[in-house]
Amino acid sequence: MAEGTKAYIEDRDGNKILPATDWSIIQNKPANLARTDQLPSLGPWQRDGLVYKNGAYDWDHVNNGYNCAYRIADYGSFKGVELRLAFGMNRDVVDNTEAIELPRIIQADGDEEVWEATGIRGVFVHFTNSHVDVYCQKFGDGDKYSANGLITFHTMYFTTI
Repeated sequence: MAEGTKAYIEDRDGNKILPATDWSIIQNKPANLARTDQLPSLGPWQRDGLVYKNGAYDWDHVNNGYNCAYRIADYGSFKGVELRLAFGMNRDVVDNTEAIELPRIIQADGDEEVWEATGIRGVFVHFTNSHVDVYCQKFGDGDKYSANGLITFHTMYFTTI
């Protein structure tokens, strides 16, 4: 493809309007893209920086522990994060208990908050910007998360951190 002369179109206030066809002048484009018809893909699964608290543990404690992991797609000025968690707690939970602290690299920069039922009566996963909790809403006597039961959670979100 032959290179042409760059021409800028301005609006009546003198602001430059950049044509989307000239990839070389697009600002804040992802460094891993060479052309406009490419999109970044999710990278490999990682588990670096996940901190287990209050007796939480990766459910796959036999095979290198990759059931709790995340992967990132770099879009330049922001990134997409996929987070999957399959974990247990080594004790009963009858209140709100922090289970997993997320590494800074995947923390959401807004007020990200998700509540997800676990299939256990009254027990929910509570995901926020920086951590994942196990929450037990007491409907009646005996409602709790019983130690060493499987909890799963999966989400995707965007962040600029």
